[in-house]
Amino acid sequence: EDGIRDTSVTGVQTWIRPVSFGLTPNYGSCGGSAELRKNQMQHLVSNVMDKSTSTPVEISQETDCYVAELNLGAEVTLNLPAGKMAYFLCIEGEVKLNKEATLKRHDAAEIMGNGETGQIKIQATEVEKVEGGDEVAHVLVFTMKEVNGAGRKDI
Repeated sequence: EDGIRDTSVTGVQTWIRPVSFGLTPNYGSCGGSAELRKNQMQHLVSNVMDKSTSTPVEISQETDCYVAELNLGAEVTLNLPAGKMAYFLCIEGEVKLNKEATLKRHDAAEIMGNGETGQIKIQATEVEKVEGGDEVAHVLVFTMKEVNGAGRKDI
């Protein structure tokens, strides 16, 4: 929050381990496109070394970042390649993952691929009014190299 605006500001700050140490920092920011994230996954961030894709922000990490704003009942699917895992954040609203787990506003989940190719099916089950006036479920997903034993062990 910058203290200047009369409206709230939503921000998600993350730290992602670089592919190797000693690299020149490579970073950026992007507001995304309301049209490209409406009821679909918008690919915002990718690895600068991955020449198979082009995103608004390219970083020196083996990580991709996607965002979506879903109308009530809308469903999207994100493919999780073999050897990848995902960190999922429900920013606003409520979603159901793979018709099993329910995440509400500010809930997060770690999704392990277990070495296999898979899909994450995301369905909006509750929506809330967001900046711009739309009523949606707003989600953010990071995919990264799967690491056995990664994640929290205290829950």
